[in-house]
Amino acid sequence: MDPKRIVLIVAGVFSAILGLFVVVLQPGNHRIIRLISLTCISLLVLAWCHFDSLERRQPLYPWLRGVILFLGLFALFIYLFKSRGLKQGLLSSGWALISLFGLFVITMSSN
Repeated sequence: MDPKRIVLIVAGVFSAILGLFVVVLQPGNHRIIRLISLTCISLLVLAWCHFDSLERRQPLYPWLRGVILFLGLFALFIYLFKSRGLKQGLLSSGWALISLFGLFVITMSSN
């Protein structure tokens, strides 16, 4: 199986688990959930970008890895435009937004 698809499957499972944790934990503990979710999302974006760069045989520069870890999801769009150019970057960004909407639906439906 394609490593990028595995990352997307893990992201779906993570979204479902995140929705369950929001319901189970007390309202005061939601800061912990946000911190864990932001860290996990950044790591999932980094993993996807890493596998994509290997597939495209393009380097994933160390500074870009740092940006991905720091900015998380927003850095995905930076990576998409940097690795694909304007036209393909826009198309890939559209697909990314559709995927993110799907993950959001998974999170909300698992509540």
